[in-house]
Amino acid sequence: MSTFTLGHTRILGTGVYIPERRVTSVDLMKEIDSRGRFGVPYQWIDRTIGIHERRVAPDDITFAEMAAAAGQEAMEEAGLQPEDIGAILYCGIDRDYLEPATAHLVQDRLGAGNAICFDLTNACHGFMNGVHVVDALVATGQIRHGLIVTAERNFRITREAIRALQATTDRDVFVNLVGGLTVGDAGAALVAGPKTKDEAGFVGFMLQSRGEFNDLCVFKNRDQDNDATGHMVMTRIVREHLKLHADMYPDFMRRLHWSPGDIAKFVHHQVGRKAFKMHAEYSHVPLQSMPDTVSWLGNIASATIPVNLHYLRREGSVQPRQKVFISAAGSGLSISQTGLVWDEAA
Repeated sequence: MSTFTLGHTRILGTGVYIPERRVTSVDLMKEIDSRGRFGVPYQWIDRTIGIHERRVAPDDITFAEMAAAAGQEAMEEAGLQPEDIGAILYCGIDRDYLEPATAHLVQDRLGAGNAICFDLTNACHGFMNGVHVVDALVATGQIRHGLIVTAERNFRITREAIRALQATTDRDVFVNLVGGLTVGDAGAALVAGPKTKDEAGFVGFMLQSRGEFNDLCVFKNRDQDNDATGHMVMTRIVREHLKLHADMYPDFMRRLHWSPGDIAKFVHHQVGRKAFKMHAEYSHVPLQSMPDTVSWLGNIASATIPVNLHYLRREGSVQPRQKVFISAAGSGLSISQTGLVWDEAA
């Protein structure tokens, strides 16, 4: 069952935190000796998944610091002062503490004392849930401007996967843990505010959650008695996500009164290059309309969508009044589709 709501906000600013350190996929495969242990070429991730490198954050940086750096850039781009922000939502998978909410730490760093703050987490889908909630807060008049932030330090999963893979020659273990070698670190932020004209901004959101697939990607709390690397059945996760998207797409497009030819850019959650072709098949949108960050940033989880939107804005590759389709996903499973009409502010 899908839920549809109209959009009430537009993007006022975006920001990112992209670490400087680069680690290539070949480096990782050599570190686990994939050729000697599993009979897998060092270039396998490059060739099969399409991820050539990823960024790695410094060990001593916090989630709040990454999120606040991105949030500061987003506010500056929006032309807003800290006191203009009515809500801060932190939407990363992990966070600095169980309590307080990381959003409070971001608020303190930014000096946004008027904001209500809370964390909202939903695996890789968390950021778009945050956008949807801020849209509702603006629509009901509770706030005027909302800041959605996230930070992902997923390379810690990579380190755990490397340790596990260096202790085995079981190819099945490699298949189970190789997803941990595809992730990267990044922070991202988006400021949303009320629309100034009906045809610009977020047009609509459609969301769906399917809890029967909750076991496909599981990372337990670190104090639980379990394999710290967790597990992700990546092939099936992608297949189930894409099936849900394909089934929901015609209804959502009908509600937006859009056709595939209307879509200038198709922004989707990126775990590897194969998903690009699968999105193109059901949506009838050409591959060249789909921005690619996974090849040089890896799977950056909840930061994927806002990072891609940021680079679309910075590069000026979308013109005012053009339509952008956003397809988000996260384990659990959750998906959403969002229609966005680009305007001068974007």
